[in-house]
Amino acid sequence: MTQTAAAPRWTVHLATQEHDEELLLLFARVFGQEMPLAQWRWKYADAPVRGLILRRGGAAVGFWGGMPRKMASPAGVVSAVQNGDVMVLPGESVVGRQGAMSQLCSAFLDRFVGPGSTYEFAFGFPNERAFRLGSKVGLYQPAGAMSELTWEPLSSPAPWRIRERVLTGQNLAAIEPLWAAMRRDWAGYFVPIRDCARWMARFVSHPQHRYALLLLASRWTGRPLCALVLREHAGHVAWLDFVGPASAVPLAVSAARRFAGRCGNKPVSAFVSDAVAAHFAADASACNATAIHVPVNTRPQDERRPYVGRLWLMGGDTDFL
Repeated sequence: MTQTAAAPRWTVHLATQEHDEELLLLFARVFGQEMPLAQWRWKYADAPVRGLILRRGGAAVGFWGGMPRKMASPAGVVSAVQNGDVMVLPGESVVGRQGAMSQLCSAFLDRFVGPGSTYEFAFGFPNERAFRLGSKVGLYQPAGAMSELTWEPLSSPAPWRIRERVLTGQNLAAIEPLWAAMRRDWAGYFVPIRDCARWMARFVSHPQHRYALLLLASRWTGRPLCALVLREHAGHVAWLDFVGPASAVPLAVSAARRFAGRCGNKPVSAFVSDAVAAHFAADASACNATAIHVPVNTRPQDERRPYVGRLWLMGGDTDFL
């Protein structure tokens, strides 16, 4: 009498737009809060394949999302993917190499990531618990962490030689030369692209949040010096992004502090990857480690990982701030 192999507990499937509403129901069950459909589709606008669904008995019990990100690197522009919305229903096995989370991650890496694949590498912003779990089962390798810098607000006006302008969808092209300068100055890093199209998609077109986009320019020549993105909260101002040469970072720090002064003298905070945090530390009142780790994939096992320790990231590179 022959024995038949037991059916696998889970099956893995591609997630596309037709699965969005099903995944949002799963999101609400896992995280206890709802996400609007418009925000979900904003996040995955560049991803016809949103990631992978884990099913048991036909029902979605897990998801591993992937948002494409182009990065400038020492070798040119590379295709990376930012993993997010990683979720498994309570009650499913999530730990160990045979657990639901490992099954999802392994399947995603095998299918999409590595030399010659859709994406050269994967990265993300998991919390400390998820980071430790992924590292323990051999799926994550630490590539850095996010530091949190804080500054006191400023009540003084901008220096007479600096002119501040508000950027909108109509004049975002002003950041293109700034992005070119940024690529030159940080040529040794892996920097997610920060051009006009990126800022339009990430900040101007966000369906839920409203951001302040500022351009600093020379009052004499009109030449753009740098640009930054800020978001006012009830108790602080979040500095989310920067585009410009390295020499302009202190100008941006002062502009963020002045903006916070105009918002009722709230403190400024910014998440910056530890690889470049020292560039932003001018006049900071504090620079602290956070529980936000930045892992990259450990598979394929023989892959070189030149991006480890060289990721240039800010809070705006996440999808949740």
